Amino acid sequence: MSQEVASLAGAARLFGDLLLHELTPESLRALREPGPSELLRSVGVDVPVGADATPEFLDELAAQYHAALLAPTGGGAPPVASLWIEGRYEGHIVARIRELAKSAALDFGPEAARGAPVDHLGALLHLWAASVERAPWVSDELAKEHLGWTNAPLAQMEKRGGFYGSVATATADLVRLLRSTTVDS
Repeated sequence: MSQEVASLAGAARLFGDLLLHELTPESLRALREPGPSELLRSVGVDVPVGADATPEFLDELAAQYHAALLAPTGGGAPPVASLWIEGRYEGHIVARIRELAKSAALDFGPEAARGAPVDHLGALLHLWAASVERAPWVSDELAKEHLGWTNAPLAQMEKRGGFYGSVATATADLVRLLRSTTVDS
């Protein structure tokens, strides 16, 4: 695996986590570690500093997470492919995602998707990263065929601004890069 693809896999896991879970004091500390903080800073995401980690600040971040990723208002939906493509949970894409995971010998049920729908953008980024070494053709299909719907929910998140707005901007850039990268050569 090339260094570039390995870096993309690390970024996909990091942004997958940010989209799947709200920040806690522990995850905020982990983001301040040199690797994650340097990566995030390099793509325009400012990691909140230690003085910001007050209970009130974390409550505000939790509210931003909820508004951006769990219950968006203003005509949007959470970043779940079935919702954006078919207008319902557990759409046809879910069966294909499960087939791809199975062909890569990856268990990709709710636990692997961190409790989210398997077609949640964060879960798809994790699946892309997990299949890079094991089944690069799966990463390629995920990127080319199953990430094109992400522009609208990420644009909706970007408009909100704040931490998750900058995460959305960086995630959109990452998705564009994944879609233009071929892993299976």
